Amino acid sequence: MTLFVFVNVWLLLSIIGQILGISYNLPTFCANATWNQTALTFATSALVGTYPLGIFIDTNNTIYVADRSDNRIVIWFNGSTTPTRNISGGLNGPYPLFVTDNDDVYVDNSYANYRIDKWAWNTTSSVPAMYVCSQCYGIFVDINNMLYCSMYAYHQVIYKSLTQNLNVWTTVAGVSNTAGSTSTTLNNPCAIFVDNNLNLYVADYANSRIQKFASGQLNGTTISTGAIALYLPTGVTLDGDGYVFIVDNHNHRLIGSGRNGFRCIAACFGYGSSSSQLYYPQSMSFDSYGNIFVTDQYNNRIQKFLLSSNVCNETTTVTTVATVTSMNNTQSVSLTTTAYGLSSTTAPYLNRM
Repeated sequence: MTLFVFVNVWLLLSIIGQILGISYNLPTFCANATWNQTALTFATSALVGTYPLGIFIDTNNTIYVADRSDNRIVIWFNGSTTPTRNISGGLNGPYPLFVTDNDDVYVDNSYANYRIDKWAWNTTSSVPAMYVCSQCYGIFVDINNMLYCSMYAYHQVIYKSLTQNLNVWTTVAGVSNTAGSTSTTLNNPCAIFVDNNLNLYVADYANSRIQKFASGQLNGTTISTGAIALYLPTGVTLDGDGYVFIVDNHNHRLIGSGRNGFRCIAACFGYGSSSSQLYYPQSMSFDSYGNIFVTDQYNNRIQKFLLSSNVCNETTTVTTVATVTSMNNTQSVSLTTTAYGLSSTTAPYLNRM
């Protein structure tokens, strides 16, 4: 396969994402991409309550926010600025959430109920999807329909198949009820992310690091952030090229990586309540345009940082042939095009080798 960078690489990656059933946005960015440092307030406490924590944006730009104080999930359909639906009933302090490609909503309900609940689309009640020992600070569903939970107080990440018995799960990172800072232990893990090669990324909160666990491995490696020191990170996600983006909670900022390493990308000058600041941000999510939405916890709001520049300098030609295999589907896709400055800000991805 001959692969060069090209302007509408997102088209191929969109097709791949649909084949794999990826439900979240993984935009691709140029090395010099920037975000407007003056954020827009997308929602205030009137809509998302106090101390909002969890957020998820699907590929249709439908936004889901966990309103922890009001025990509900607030939903904005297809980029709307007005909420169009609430999920409630039986929730107690919901925090992380995940939405699959068939619009099933998985919500942490473990604060008092010790389980993750599933809300099927257009239903008015939930069913238990997984029982846990302590609250999940991160949940995720991978391309093989494995449901993950990072049990903060138990210092481990577990998973189970969505087709198996509710009570059968396996540890995939950390040691149960054992805090530590070695390559095999975690200390209060928060957000998790699983790429399409089944590598697991963990925001290892109390160790102030991001750990990566290769598929099937309990021995993790620490993602180097270079000269940028993390302080109790709570969020981690990837972009379409496999670069890592982090919610650096106690530094009140967002950092991201690229070809030139890690850098601060938003709220880089201390905490506060202005439109350019955050105050203990908890989670982040991309929309399909590469804009960043953040749960600004102590300011009781959702902030939106607009992607302001994403134009590369390269002029290249591309011939791409990709074979994509999922559990029950193998397809080949080819595309040839010419680029005059890459600006690709949408859709799922192939991992960097």
